[in-house]
Amino acid sequence: MIRIKLFLITVIFFLMVPLLYAEGEEGIDYPYTDTIIRLPLADLPYNAEDGYTFPSMNQSLMITKGAMQASHSIVWDLTDSRGGFVQWLSLIVWDYFFFQLPGGTAWVHEEWHRAVMGQYGISSRNDVYSFDLGAEAIYVSHVKDSELAWLKENSNPDMVRLMAAGNEAEVQLARALRRESFFTGRPIYLEIPALWMSLANASYYVIFCSTKGADSDTDHYNEIDVDNVEARDFTGLDFTAWIYDLNRPDELYSDRGVHPSGTGIDRYVRYSDLTDSEKKYLRMTGYLTFLNFISPQLFGFERFTGRDPFTGDVMRWNIMVLHNLTSFGNDVSLNFLMREGELNLELALHSYFNKEHYSPGIEAGIHRYPFAVAGWRIYGNTGMIFFLQPRDHEFHTGEREAGAWFSAGLDVPIIEGKLELYVEGDVKSDGWVAGNVYLDEQAQGRAGVSYLY
Repeated sequence: MIRIKLFLITVIFFLMVPLLYAEGEEGIDYPYTDTIIRLPLADLPYNAEDGYTFPSMNQSLMITKGAMQASHSIVWDLTDSRGGFVQWLSLIVWDYFFFQLPGGTAWVHEEWHRAVMGQYGISSRNDVYSFDLGAEAIYVSHVKDSELAWLKENSNPDMVRLMAAGNEAEVQLARALRRESFFTGRPIYLEIPALWMSLANASYYVIFCSTKGADSDTDHYNEIDVDNVEARDFTGLDFTAWIYDLNRPDELYSDRGVHPSGTGIDRYVRYSDLTDSEKKYLRMTGYLTFLNFISPQLFGFERFTGRDPFTGDVMRWNIMVLHNLTSFGNDVSLNFLMREGELNLELALHSYFNKEHYSPGIEAGIHRYPFAVAGWRIYGNTGMIFFLQPRDHEFHTGEREAGAWFSAGLDVPIIEGKLELYVEGDVKSDGWVAGNVYLDEQAQGRAGVSYLY
């Protein structure tokens, strides 16, 4: 379920932003090169699960990112003759509606929930396709109680991850938009309203779940659902369920009791069902979501200029802080973006937390580094993470397990500057990695076509 109630506040805030930027573009360095829209055609083994399963986490993320970038460019260009204020207002209005449409933020939020279940062949429906614009909540429906009970019994870490995956999608979408803007030179102002709407809504949702008001909403949803199990959301409010399952790895799903209607299991965890310790941890997690707003790009500062301390060459840089809910607790990372010549580098320091223990991680990635093969110019992408995380994704343990993730890919031009073929793959050990649906050891391969403009 995604809960949507913060748009009005966000829209009012952005009515003031054009005043700040009405004369701000001149003199700002926006070395525009390309907007890259990826059309993800294959993601294995996920697409091969249970016959054919689509979309994966990566595919839905690329679809939403591309749809946002293309529509933002179109809206901005169509209103170019109207002036900056109208252009900003048009972006805000568009993003308000697109948030709730297929391909928008609510859609990718629900698709990441669905992807966690999809890896196990659990079918579901994204109710964004009901086109109920203005709804205060959107469900993932058509999920069987028996399948949720199976997932809880066989992989509680995936059950926990299932509840947090929608929030993870919104954070990773914001990361992808900012990272690509920095590395390719796409103007960040095109994405600012969407970034704020996504991150503000994601933060508000976690915070709301840590208040007594959450029970009123849960009771309301139960009254709406009555005895129609098929129409129910898979979990109700995401984060009361997240903290509940995080603390009860061995509890049977059926122990939640019978739904108030008398039909099916009582899926929706109430705030009053939580212990004082669980309420405190959930409240703390809500505060941590504010870290996602530590990002100069959210305020229009695309990049800063400095000198490489090792080479003395001119470099561009920026930072962003990311917070994600995980299968064992929380992850906070400080991400450093650097562009020097043709080198696009991202470095990150991760801090993984469960109930009372901290574990470190380090990440590095190179994006679209050009090189020639037989006179053919192609682009390489690599990434790696080394980490310590709580053993078996346990919330209370102080024991840690080492793990790693590696990725590599190529962007091969078909029509230079217009069309590319991309192929990429990654391997990982057991552990949680943002945007990777698998919590155990896994190798993946992806391919698709990229359109550049």
